[in-house]
Amino acid sequence: MSSFPQSLTLSKRFYLPRCLGLTLGFVAVYASLPGRQEHWPVLAILLMYCFAWPHAAYLLARMSTRPVDAERRSMLTDALAAGFFAGAMGFNPIPSAAVLTMVTMNNIAMGGPRFMAAGLAASLAGAAVPGLVLAVPFESALSQVQIAASMPLLVLYPMSLGYVCYVTAAKLTRQKKQLSQMSKTDYLTGLANRAALNAILDESFRAPDAGLNDSVIALIDVDGFKRINDTYGHSAGDRALQSISDIMRSCVREQDTVGRYGGDEFCVILRKVTQTEAGHILERMRALAQQHAGALGGEQRPTLSIGAAVYSAHARTSAMWIHRADEAMYEAKRDGRNKVVFAE
Repeated sequence: MSSFPQSLTLSKRFYLPRCLGLTLGFVAVYASLPGRQEHWPVLAILLMYCFAWPHAAYLLARMSTRPVDAERRSMLTDALAAGFFAGAMGFNPIPSAAVLTMVTMNNIAMGGPRFMAAGLAASLAGAAVPGLVLAVPFESALSQVQIAASMPLLVLYPMSLGYVCYVTAAKLTRQKKQLSQMSKTDYLTGLANRAALNAILDESFRAPDAGLNDSVIALIDVDGFKRINDTYGHSAGDRALQSISDIMRSCVREQDTVGRYGGDEFCVILRKVTQTEAGHILERMRALAQQHAGALGGEQRPTLSIGAAVYSAHARTSAMWIHRADEAMYEAKRDGRNKVVFAE
């Protein structure tokens, strides 16, 4: 069900290029049809196809439960029609190449080489009809009028299709960026998730000029989080984590990173900071959390146990650095919780 709007959007994107392409195609084919008065049924088909079919194809897609499949069938119809009119023109080189190239570009854009091959087969089937039924001879002569009538199709239609491809590619790029951002973001708090934090730390250790010498990492445990969940429910626990996240955001600076490390643990990376400055930042987090602790709207708000570690050259990997902060955090918990402890 979720693919239906996207498929219909695809049909919308092909609607205007089809209208433009068939309007330009009418000019090219009309100028090259031999014996228009004798073959008036062909002219009638041309008029209906060029000016009624684009709207009918779009309506068929709208009414279909699978618009993308309806659009594929419509494109095969376009290929069949292109072959028919190429044959009706006696395969006059330039206008025939123009209309066949138009539908082939559509088929490649829609389904790649495999769908292009299906379109070419449909065009061959369409081209056989005029040769068998109308007995149109091969027409190699090309007038200036026919060249002029074919040029807009050869120039303007590829530009319109290129624009459609550009719009589609731009949308896919935006969606890819959104998905990439979502994969790095904790769904509940909006902070960086553990994978993003690990990637940031690993990159910092790989970069020789990352400036880790002036950095502090802190692991933060939410005190009594299980009790909040058990007493007030998981929704209350979620609200508590969101409240803690807001507090941490308000305390850090632009160059710092705050993330949810997992469950009720958070991680803060402070850059370009001394131990004293880092202590002030982390102590402010703890104090603000304590101010919000106690009964608030009938729910218990937690305090924080914070363990921090100043970067040391002895920490050859990010895991070793985090381990030191983790040990300091457990020391804060053993010492009564609601504390900031720096690793020795």
